[in-house]
This record gives sequence, C-alpha cells and structure tokens, in this order.
Amino acid sequence: MSRLPPDSYTSRRLEHATPEHIHLTTRRAFIGPIPEGWLNSHRKQWYRYYVQQGGKRAPTFTAAQSVAADDDTTQEADRPLAEQVPRPSSQSAETQQTQQTQTGTGMATTSTTSLLRSQRNSAISAVSDRAVYSPTEQNGSATEGHATIDSVQQDGGMQQRPSDLLNPTRVASNMKLQAPKVRFSEATKLQFRSRAQRIAAMGNFKMSKIKPGELMKMDKMLVRIDITQQTIREDYDERVSRGVETKSLDKWREFMVVCRKHEQGAVLQLYQTRVIAAMADKTKKKPKAEIILSQHKAKVNMFSSLDKTLCIWTQEKNRTYIYYLRPQSGAASVEWYTFLRTVLGLARSTTLQVNVPDLSVSLRLDDPFRALESSEALRDAAAGDEEAIAKAVSDEQGAAGAIVARCLDMLKQSPQWGDVVKGWAKNDRIGLAWKRYDRLEWVHGAVEQKMYGTIAMQRTHDLELRPKDHYPSQAKSKKGNIVEEPAPVEGFLVRLTTQKGHSKRMGKMLFKRLYFTSQNQYLVFLRPARAKPPPPPKMKVKKDGDAPSKQQLIDETPIYYDVDPFPLDNDGQVAWLDTEGVKSTSELAAYDREASIEAARNTDMLMVCDGFIDMGDIARVRKFHKGANPLDDNLDSGSDVDFEEATSNNNRNDGNTNQLDESRTLELLLNNGLVIRLQAYNQQSRTVWISRLRQLVKYWHHRAKEDMDLIKSVREQNLHALQIDERAEAQVGSFAYKWEVSQSYASPLMYNLCGISYCRPIHMSGLLFRKPRRHTTFTRCHVILSAGHLLIFQDTLRKRGSGQKLVHIHHERIGSVDLTGCYLYSGLLTENDLLYQNQTFDSNAPGHHALPRIYLEDGWTSTDEDAMTTFVLWHAKSKSWFRSSHFVDDVKSRERSKSIGADGEVDSGTRAKTKTKLTRVSQLGVTGRSVVFKARSRAERDRWVLGIQVEIERLAAQAQREEGEEVRLDE
Repeated sequence: MSRLPPDSYTSRRLEHATPEHIHLTTRRAFIGPIPEGWLNSHRKQWYRYYVQQGGKRAPTFTAAQSVAADDDTTQEADRPLAEQVPRPSSQSAETQQTQQTQTGTGMATTSTTSLLRSQRNSAISAVSDRAVYSPTEQNGSATEGHATIDSVQQDGGMQQRPSDLLNPTRVASNMKLQAPKVRFSEATKLQFRSRAQRIAAMGNFKMSKIKPGELMKMDKMLVRIDITQQTIREDYDERVSRGVETKSLDKWREFMVVCRKHEQGAVLQLYQTRVIAAMADKTKKKPKAEIILSQHKAKVNMFSSLDKTLCIWTQEKNRTYIYYLRPQSGAASVEWYTFLRTVLGLARSTTLQVNVPDLSVSLRLDDPFRALESSEALRDAAAGDEEAIAKAVSDEQGAAGAIVARCLDMLKQSPQWGDVVKGWAKNDRIGLAWKRYDRLEWVHGAVEQKMYGTIAMQRTHDLELRPKDHYPSQAKSKKGNIVEEPAPVEGFLVRLTTQKGHSKRMGKMLFKRLYFTSQNQYLVFLRPARAKPPPPPKMKVKKDGDAPSKQQLIDETPIYYDVDPFPLDNDGQVAWLDTEGVKSTSELAAYDREASIEAARNTDMLMVCDGFIDMGDIARVRKFHKGANPLDDNLDSGSDVDFEEATSNNNRNDGNTNQLDESRTLELLLNNGLVIRLQAYNQQSRTVWISRLRQLVKYWHHRAKEDMDLIKSVREQNLHALQIDERAEAQVGSFAYKWEVSQSYASPLMYNLCGISYCRPIHMSGLLFRKPRRHTTFTRCHVILSAGHLLIFQDTLRKRGSGQKLVHIHHERIGSVDLTGCYLYSGLLTENDLLYQNQTFDSNAPGHHALPRIYLEDGWTSTDEDAMTTFVLWHAKSKSWFRSSHFVDDVKSRERSKSIGADGEVDSGTRAKTKTKLTRVSQLGVTGRSVVFKARSRAERDRWVLGIQVEIERLAAQAQREEGEEVRLDE
C-alpha cells in the first residue's frame, strides 16, 4: 500500500484540514505569458528549481478553465483559456492544440480511490466501537473491542495525536511507517532523565534521589529583575501587580537558566555562558544570580496568562526581589511553571475538566496521566536508557491524543451524543484548545507534545474539545447571497502609475515592469528579478540535465494555466492520493514535494515583495477610460513599452513613454479617486485580469466586512453575558479570574487553525502602531505576519517638509522583523518601553487614562489603556561564536570509537583530528533591542501576541532540529 510518511508536507496539512480546504487555499491562476527577457536572465534557475527537484512526474498544474466574463469584458473570456491562442509568433495552432491534449491527459489519475475515502467507514466504526490502533501492527488492521481507557493507554493509544482518532490518513501512516529516530544531545538526555525521575516519582515507581548539585532542567530565557519594599501575596500576577510599586533593578537580559538539586530543595542559577557543567562542583564560571527554591524562601506564579511570562519572588529582610522569566516558547514557559511548582512541593491536580461547548457538556477525567506515570519505559528512562528516553518522549507526545480518545469514549457511551461523535469522525478534525475569556489557544505543536507539562494552564484557562475550524472561504453579500472565494491570481504586468497616482512626469508617462500576485486581500507586487512564476503544466525533462532553450520553454508553456497542487476527485478527496497501492511511493513523494515547493514559492515572493495594493481600497476594476487623467489628450495611440524586454532589479522606473495601447490597459479605480493603470501582454490577457480581479475585489470586500462584524458581535455577546460595559470589558479581558469569565464566548473563527497549520502564506495582517526604538514616537503601519517575519508597510504618505498627508495608490514596504531568536512580552511589563503614556483625564472614570477611541475605517471602538494594547519584541544586538552541541557530541562519539582497540581497551595515544563547527549565537547577559507595537485594542493585541508566538515557536523548533541546542554540557 502506497502512502506518505506522517512527517510529509501533505500529511501535516491533512492533520488539521480537510482536502477541500487544502485545495481551496493552494489553488492559483497564472496569467502570462512569461516575458522573453525574463527567460533570458532566469531560465536556467527557474527550470532547475522546479523540474529537477520534482523529477519526471505527471503534472499537477493544469491548463486553466474557462473564465466567466463580466458585463464590460469582451467575449473572448467566454472561451476556455487553454483554447486561446498564445503568442502567435512563437507557437502555431497545431502546436497549441497538441499542448492542450497533453495537458488534459496529464491530470488523469490511475487511482479511483482516495487515501481518506477508503478508510472513512473504518474510522467511524473505530470511534463508535472504541477501536484501538496498535503501532506494532504491520498488517494495517485495527483491533476492535470495548477496552477500558487503561488498556487503551498501555496498548499504544498514548501515541495518538489529537487528530489521529478521526483522521484515517494519520492512523494509516503511523501503523505502517516507523517514526524517525529521535536524536538527543548529552544535555538534552540529562534533562529528560531528570524529568523522567520526577514523573515516575508521582506514579508507582520509587526512584533513587537526585544527587545534590546535579542538573535537573535548563533553558535559555529572557530575565528581568525588579525590587519592592511591599509584601507580595502568594497569587502575585499581572492583576495584583497593579497595586504593587516596584523599581527595575536590572533590564531584560538573556541568560541560561539552570535548575539544580540543592540541600534545601533546588536552586535556580542564571548563567552568562552556554557551556553548563553537569554537576555544580565542576562549574568553571559562577552564575550571575542564584535563587534558592524552597517553600519558605521562594514563590512562583504565572504572571501573564497571555504571553506566559513567569515570576519568582524571594524576600530578603525588608525587600522583595521579583524575577520575571520569559522563555521563547509558550509551551516551555508553562512546562517550567509546572516544574517549579513541583519543586516547591505544590501538588498537581489529579482531575482534569474538559468542556465541550458545542454540546454544552463538561467531562471530568480522573488521573489523566496515570498510564504515563506508571509506564515501564519511564522507569527505564529515569535510569538513563537512551531508547527508553525516546520511548518516554513519544508516549508524552501522545498524551493529548489520549485525552481526546477518553473524551470521545465518554460521549459515545451517552445515547444522546453517539450520533454527534460519528458525525465528527466523518466530517471534522477534533482537537483541544485552552480558552480564556474571548480567546482560544489550540493545543498543537510543542504544546501538544508537552501536554503533561502544560496541564498547569487549567489554573487560568478552561480546556475545551472542539472541531478544528479554519478561516472561512466564503462570504455573504448584502443581499444574503453566498460568495465563494475565487482563486488567487498572479502574473507579469506593467504599471503606468507612480505611488502618488501620477502617470506623467516631464510630459511623458512613466512605466515600471512588475510581477503581481494576490495574497488574501492584498495585491502584492515585486520586481520581476525576484519573481518565481509557477511551473508550466507539462515540461519535458532533458536527459543531459541542461535547461531547455528559451524558445522551447515558450513553446511548452501556455499563456494561461491553473496551479492546483491538491486537485480533488469526484468524492472531494485529493486525486493523487490512493490506498490501493497503484501509485508508487516515489510518485507520491514527488507530488508531495511539488506541493511543498509551491507553498514555499508563494511565501518566498511575499518575503521579497516591494509593496501591495489593498483590494479593500479598490472601488472598481475596469477597462481603460480615456479622460480619467487630465493629460490623456496628449497621449498617442499604440505603445512602445515592450512587454518582453528584461528589466533591472531596482525600484526606479524603467522609463517613460508618450504612447498608450488602450486595448491592453486596465484600470483600478480607488476609493480616494486615484486610478492605477496596468498594461497586460495583449487584449486577451487584459480581459482575464479584469475578470479575475473583479471577483477577488468583490469577495474580499464582503469578507473584510464579515470579519469585522464577527469581532464586534463577539464583544457584544460577552458584554451581554457578563453584564458589563465596554469600559469594564477592557479590564475584564486582561485581569479577570477564571471563574469570573466562565460564561464568556470565544469564536473559533477568530482563532482559527489556518495560521497554525500554515494553510495560507499570510498568518495574520492588519494595522499596528510601531515604535522601532524606545525613544521614538509611534507611527501607524500595515503589518503582515508570514513565515516567521513581520513585514511592515507604509500606511500614510506624507510630504517631507510639512508632513502633510498625501493620497497614494499603494503601500510600500519599509521594514521587516525576523522573529528568529526574538522574545515577546506584553501587558504591564511593557510600561517601561512605552515611556510616554497617555495621561489624559476622564472625569467620568477617575483613574482611567485612556479616552474612548473610534477608528473610522471600520467603526471599531476601544477604551483600553495603552499598556493593555502593547506588546514588545526583544532581540539580541550582540553576537558571539559557539560550538553546536550535536556536533560536539558527534566528535566525542567518534573519538571514543577510534580510541578503543581490538581488545576493547581505550588507546590513550589515539586522538581523532576533527574540525570544530562554530555557529553564530546571541551573546548572553547583555541588553538587547526592543521593537514596541501597539494594537487598536486589547482584543486585537491578544490575537497578534498568540499569532506571533506561534511563529516564534515554529522557528525555535526548526532551529533546534537543524542546528541543535544552543547549550553544551560540560562533563
């Protein structure tokens, strides 16, 4: 049976989304042709990137289908795009007809059975009959039975992820394919062993005590130290801190935070080095600070429930020292919180409550981690066995899946909900999410893999079982009609307008060749030299490996074609997946690799874009209207702007002309009265561009309105449920206790899975106010969050001297923030970064400094304080060199193997000569640089913080896999 491995791109996409959703969010349309000048400069690179990486395979990109014509477009749009004659000078009608035939047969699939469809019925039966999938089975069959939850956990159910129970793709892959071998560094193995000992001690095993001075846990964190003369309560957090007057003793700095066993319990040490001794008596460098962790000397709490910043405070004489600890990952932060509470002797709750909001049911799970704590592998891991450590890590990664399985089993036992569970198994992916007031934090990635450590979030959050919702792909018009999201469009165009809307300078019309691609509601443009057009539907692979000639590529490439990495069959499943073993593993891998390359292509172009046109600002897409510009009377008919000509890689205009070809020019009329003129390859291309852009503009107008209406309705619903006003909501959203907001509503559409599962290149976007440095003022900007970067675009164009606001046609890119190595914190901890806060006085609300605000572009209102709308990105500004832990461990392993003689004894005279690998890392113990952002309200701030945190965690996990940990254990 052919199928993809669980860690493949397609499998990871299907884990959270349906095939239909993946198809809708990855399809695109290319409107060409590709200019000959561009092929002259980029032909070889373009060919090798797509063809040689994909190898010989059937194409997944098809010739474009027919495009519906609008009222003022020509009848040419009524014909299928593949039938329109491209480039008469380069391709005959006979060649074009042959090409159509090849394209049409290229999509024919030899399988009629989808990977998901064939196992749908078995998945439903598995849920209803309490089937248990054992990872040791090799025949692909399921063991059916009414086993208890204990047997499920012990027989392999603990290795299921939350979606495995309802996603047959993941189940089938995990049954047959073995999981990749986990690789640990020496420091990681020591931490896992110590952690296994702590978990085992909570179960039935009696482990040997950890020796004093032995390393228990360590991580890289951002640390800030405050001091106060007031006595702090045991529940000190962001809410309580408003009544505590503190003084900053040390600014935010990055340290290696190490916890060791101590005579009085444990000790927390802050190091300015990445080389950490396994035992305290072998330490070469003393820590900068030490915190004795004992019940009488230290207290710990989660300071912020949003960004998961921790706080530890100790009292010495009349002073209290407060240490704020901020790991990069939110999952690591909560895991540290659980660990520190355990060290201080605070017992973990033995019950877990899971709410099911769609059914208005609450489920109570007694001792949800009993199987993990009593696992034989955990006992061996605590003793130091490497294979057992890997097994224990794998068991914990399945803890979230086991919780989902137990909840579904309890619901299945009730006749009232049995049919609902079957419906979920058939149509939805089910997952866990932590809820607090109006926000949802999905259990995924690192949080899912460390569910045992992150369970302490139940002190501030409610755990819920929910279907995994995604960003909608349809909207309603004013008349109530459903508008489906059209496919994005891209291609080469010539812009005949400057940013200020000017079309002429010195009596001549300016022009600039650009590549346009639509991403969500943005029509993004970039220089052609940075563009990556999609590969054609069918391109022959030359045996010698050389790129075809320019003319060959022109002949083999249609002018119009659709891009569809995940085409659907008649049953709504991915057409190229099958369970009958018809397609070989290599063929499936080629399709999967092709889809991954297509996703990377869209992201890469977004990363290097020069600006965008917001389709929400477009009032109408039309043909050329003479007289739209007062200088049109001076233009001559025709055009000397060569579409095929190559262009330089700069932001300057390509030239000027006094001719205009009306037949291939389209116009975008903006709401501010300005007109953007774009020139296509020919009249047919212009017709398609007009039709496609009209559909996109219409849809995103409705979609943007629905998004704003959703945000407003969620707030109104919570105001009514909690009987509060908007001013009180600003405080409740940040500081309320869990029980105070238990009746609140959180929308899964606002906190959807698209950003987490990377369905679209854009994770988030919107308006923010940015302050690049502490001692500057805030400026309003458009921000796009994508692929671990914050792309910043100009919002308002102003005159240099007077600062007068100017109308403009597009938003230029002015900066980018790489989130690699960044830390994020928010709320009251940002007051020192704000410096100049709003100090207005509201006589109707004494003590409240923020006046009510309204944003005219969408009618959104806010009365939140400045600190409640602010978040800060901290990144190091000093670098140093460091030897990677994985590389050093490999060197030690090779040296030991080479120094062992035939008799098994170590040869002291043998030494392996190897080169050390240095990596660039941040320098510890020094201050960094902060970039301060303010959102329009607390609700928007929460969405930005959670979205950015997802990207930071993704980057941190990727860096650890590729480069290893930025810490080395010194034995």
